[in-house]
Amino acid sequence: MFSKQKDKFSVLRTCSLQARLAISFAIITTMIVCATSFLLYSGLKDQVRNEDKMEFIEATSFIRKAVKTLSITTNSESWQLIWEYAVNAHGRLGVRVFSTNKELYLTTPNINIPPDVFSQSDPPKYGVWIDPKSNIEYRITSFQVETEPGHVWRVDASYDLSPTSSLLSAYRWNLMVLLLAGILLSVAISWFVSGYGLRPLRHVTTAMQGISSEHLSKRIGDQPWPKELAGLAQSFDAMLERLEKAFTVLSQFSADIAHEMRTPVSNMLSAASVTLNRDRDAAEYKQPLETIELEATHLSKLVENMLFLARTEHMQQSLHIEKCSIAEEFQFQQTLLEALAEEKQIEIRWRGQGFVTANQDLLRRALLNLVSNALRFTPAGGLIQLVSEQLDGFVKITVSDSGTGIEPQHLPHIFTRFYRADSARADRSNTGLGLAFVQMIMTVHGGSVSVETEVGKGTTFTLLLPTITTL
Repeated sequence: MFSKQKDKFSVLRTCSLQARLAISFAIITTMIVCATSFLLYSGLKDQVRNEDKMEFIEATSFIRKAVKTLSITTNSESWQLIWEYAVNAHGRLGVRVFSTNKELYLTTPNINIPPDVFSQSDPPKYGVWIDPKSNIEYRITSFQVETEPGHVWRVDASYDLSPTSSLLSAYRWNLMVLLLAGILLSVAISWFVSGYGLRPLRHVTTAMQGISSEHLSKRIGDQPWPKELAGLAQSFDAMLERLEKAFTVLSQFSADIAHEMRTPVSNMLSAASVTLNRDRDAAEYKQPLETIELEATHLSKLVENMLFLARTEHMQQSLHIEKCSIAEEFQFQQTLLEALAEEKQIEIRWRGQGFVTANQDLLRRALLNLVSNALRFTPAGGLIQLVSEQLDGFVKITVSDSGTGIEPQHLPHIFTRFYRADSARADRSNTGLGLAFVQMIMTVHGGSVSVETEVGKGTTFTLLLPTITTL
């Protein structure tokens, strides 16, 4: 039973908006028209029945007066008057009169109701009787008239209601025809009106269908849409803008991957081709194999970094958060890079206390990327400093160096994947993903990263991390 009802509702849900509006409007119109028709018919029926009843009461009142004032032996013209009144003036009125000795004295031809149907009462009651043979409805009454002391006459009267019933029946049929015509007309009008009202929505659909991956720059919100669709068009344009940006980033990312992988693959192929050109001894195989190993290592690191970046983008919900000591993290970076710093004659200093809630592995990866970049672009005798500061609800970590700085034209792009600020000096170990990692790690922690630089004097990267990271 419930499945059948569910199927019915599912059919309604799959109908078009125009059909839904037309059906809803038709149902509402039908309910209003039916209610109005019922009220009109009930009012007419009550009014006509009331008029019949009042006319019957007036007729019986006239008969009562005529019977009371007549003299049977001397004034037979009074009976003729009753007869003419009942038969000619009121063809729907039937009269039967019984004398004081209960003998039938007068009857009109249009009263065919058995005498036992009538019941006498004082005051008289007006009832309704339906002939079982002809199914004709009559209004009936019976009353007594005392003409002289001891002389009581009985009068049975009936009033034929078939003309009224025929009138009401014809009215009902006409009303049903008009009702059906009104419903059909309301459906047609509602279909046309709803279709006209939904025409802008079809235009929006057509405009949306005209947008493809080759035309993401097209917008539909600048057209004069109705107020109800203007918000939809603006939201769609905003979605298109995000899609266009994402598509551009994806295209650029694909191009960057192809560019980054092309050089090591070409170098490996060249080394392999040269090696296979002629027979060589073991010593001659060493250099091309070393080249292949170097390029394969670079490819492996590139793929590993790309996988790490992809995992970091989708790990926010499952990120393991713990309480990390800032002093321990700074000490870890200094210990890890101490040998490289001594080799390049660069000093690493740190100053900081307190704690921050973060994923320890990602936090160390972000700091390692920043300190490694500082070591790469800081000359001998330079200084790298790691400093932390407690703010209201945040921890501020700065990594500054006394290196060469970054040219202003590179600043908008340094967090872009595979971007290298100085391609000429970039070594094979630099994949151009380090700062993109830092920005992604800050994003999944609800923090941010910014940079300040001065050419020839150094660069400072600032990390802002919430004191308590909520995921």
